Amino acid sequence: MRRLAILTATALLLAGCTSGGDDSSSDGARGGDTETKESGKPSATRTTPVPTGPDCADVWKAGATLPQDYEQCLQDGEPGPQDETPCLDGSTLVIFDDALYAVTGGRIVEPEASPLQDTEEFGAAFSACTGEE
Repeated sequence: MRRLAILTATALLLAGCTSGGDDSSSDGARGGDTETKESGKPSATRTTPVPTGPDCADVWKAGATLPQDYEQCLQDGEPGPQDETPCLDGSTLVIFDDALYAVTGGRIVEPEASPLQDTEEFGAAFSACTGEE
């Protein structure tokens, strides 16, 4: 009799664990998938925007004018190496490849000395742009 009671209790426990475990895990997995698909939320996959702009070799020529609306150029399909400083008048002072600089809408300068940031002409352009001396 004792053996029958133990077997019955064990069978009930196993039946409860098996059916409860299967139901909750399969419903939970389906429920999660269904909610994601039905909710209209975007997937976790992200896309990187493709950079746009003119070729750097076409823009950055000493003596040429940097377009007023210039934002970036591309070198081998990637944004070119540049540093930007916002100016007080709304323009931008752009240094390209540590070799050339210009204020948007202004003449592109290639100083004879290097680094260009140490030249008097760049210092004057930077001061005029930022108001710093």
